[in-house]
Amino acid sequence: MKRITFFFLSVCCWTAHTCFAQDSAHRYEIEQILLVGNNTFDDSELKNLMQSRETPGWVWQTLYSISETLGEKAEYFDPIAFETDLAMLKSYYEDQGFFHTTIDTTIRFDDDKRLVTLTLTIQEGARSLIDTLRYEGLTRLPSELLEEIQTKRLLNVGDPFVKQRISDEVRRTLSAFLNFGYVNVQVDRPQASRYTSSNNITVVFSFTPGNRYHFGRIDIQQDSTITERVETEVILRHLDFTQGDFYSEEKKVDSERNLNRLGVFERVQIEHLLSELPDTTTDLPVRVSVRARSFHELSPELGINDEKNAFNIQFGIGYNNRNFFGGARNLSTRLRVSLQSIQDVDFSRVFGSTGLKDTSLISTAELSTQMVQPYFITNKVSLIWTVSATIEKEKVYFVPILRNRIGFNWQQATYTRVFIDWNLDRISFSPLVTGVTFDTSRFTLDRRPQFNSVLTLTMQRDKRNDLFSPSDGFFHSGSIEESGFLPAITGGLFGTDLPYSQYVKFSAVGQWYWDPGGSRSLIWAFRARGGFAELYGNSPAPVPIHRRFFAGGSSSVRGWKARALGAESVKEPSEGGTALFEASLEARWHLFKNFGRLWFLELPKLSLVFFYDAGNVWSDVGKTSVREVAMAAGFGIRFDTIAGPLRIDYGFRTYDPGAAVGQRWIVDKRFFPETFSGGVFHFGVGHSF
Repeated sequence: MKRITFFFLSVCCWTAHTCFAQDSAHRYEIEQILLVGNNTFDDSELKNLMQSRETPGWVWQTLYSISETLGEKAEYFDPIAFETDLAMLKSYYEDQGFFHTTIDTTIRFDDDKRLVTLTLTIQEGARSLIDTLRYEGLTRLPSELLEEIQTKRLLNVGDPFVKQRISDEVRRTLSAFLNFGYVNVQVDRPQASRYTSSNNITVVFSFTPGNRYHFGRIDIQQDSTITERVETEVILRHLDFTQGDFYSEEKKVDSERNLNRLGVFERVQIEHLLSELPDTTTDLPVRVSVRARSFHELSPELGINDEKNAFNIQFGIGYNNRNFFGGARNLSTRLRVSLQSIQDVDFSRVFGSTGLKDTSLISTAELSTQMVQPYFITNKVSLIWTVSATIEKEKVYFVPILRNRIGFNWQQATYTRVFIDWNLDRISFSPLVTGVTFDTSRFTLDRRPQFNSVLTLTMQRDKRNDLFSPSDGFFHSGSIEESGFLPAITGGLFGTDLPYSQYVKFSAVGQWYWDPGGSRSLIWAFRARGGFAELYGNSPAPVPIHRRFFAGGSSSVRGWKARALGAESVKEPSEGGTALFEASLEARWHLFKNFGRLWFLELPKLSLVFFYDAGNVWSDVGKTSVREVAMAAGFGIRFDTIAGPLRIDYGFRTYDPGAAVGQRWIVDKRFFPETFSGGVFHFGVGHSF
């Protein structure tokens, strides 16, 4: 009887579909799709499964008639597509453990307006739970593997039945087998049995482990079409396995990462040769195939970046030796000049009376040489030695810095890195007042040169799902910095009598990303960061300017220009402070995700951003105040490129603690003539965080 009914319904739907297709004038647009009774899943989740869509407004249809890339087409009722939708929804509910779900439909036609409203009344019924879990074929396995399978499983007795989670558990268990040497493990299709009496489900996983394999002979193959060669022992010591170890897929992948991090290879592939192995042996041969990059490279540089929370254009020239005296040791020398906020530079004055001292010119020049020793104690630690000379030119001062830095980069885990840096900095601070009127009393920093010894420990954990445009995950970083201990116990650095700073500095940042719909249409991003520095032991000098905190700019509170925001205790914001708090919330809306191309512009790469920022910098942590937390809001445009999105933001102040009483909040001012017109444009590469 059910088959006859289904056949009759299909014939009716096909007939109706033919009639609709023959005469478009009699088609009905879908005005609304109403879902009733869906308590477990929200409307958007279920509607995304359906072919039937609500028709867009007349504005979008008009734009669509002009160009398909500008608007959206009308959506018409198709009985066959609607029947398919009902079957899809029923199947989706079954996959989530609702085996008794029924869906009743009401179709209401408006003949005058040629519109139809579809109402789906869903009776979800009881949800099936997992009451029994069995794993077969796990006898005589190593205890470590058994513990991995049992303690980290994705399913537990009492959980709702979800078909996808069954598949995820199979993949997780197979991964565990592969990481413990069972390369040719076999798995039967999981069995899920539902009992009518209880409506609950028994799930059975069945595995055939097969032989346990060791890493066998390791064959290194370097591309024969190029002359560059990296020593075989260098490649071997960056592998996380040796011959005789139990095979592990995870160690194989980590070894590929180790070799790629060297920067000397343009291609790395590690593969086992199970298909070439006789059944009588468990020593699994491994082939490591690499292709080296050119060892010597001299190249001009032209780029843009967001250093100092501002838009910078950078020029330079660099030389790289990627295999300096062998060992994949990297030696590089760079000469770089960057120009900040070029849109604000008054070139008539720069090339006229004031020259490079002009207050509109902000720039940095740096000459540096760096050597990276990729293997230091272990293949997870690299040693970095850098010598540099830098001149930072701000609006009304410049800072020459000579630096010798020795650092250690430790890849502590897959997502965790630890950095240890020791810096010897020789720095001076000089106001520039030539050709401008400026009150030098606003400067509070000591103008004497300093020679500082700074030790920094930083830990980072990065679980973002994308480096350039994350939609899920987080990034955490925390640093502890100490200056002055070494010169304090030795009576000065290397016999110099220059003053030094004794301080301890703490800083941290957290970034989180959410994609509620799972379709990357609307992504939420939140960042909070802060820190403070405290002098100790009768410090001979203050915290040096390049180690201080600054606020305002494209990756800070965007209602202010870079380094232009400071609390009342900060006499000159461009000097920064020793305490900082900032927070930012962004909504990243991919409005044109399903659009095409508009002339030369690919609309899916274009997105809108709305943001709200808060924060400030204080001269001392004891002077922080909630009432001095500045706030800004705004909007921006992003355009995706292979190097990350290009960014334009416009921020305006919603609370300005530096304004006069009665003029601080946005509601205290006229919006367009005062608040909005006083906003700030920011340009950048990549998201603000």
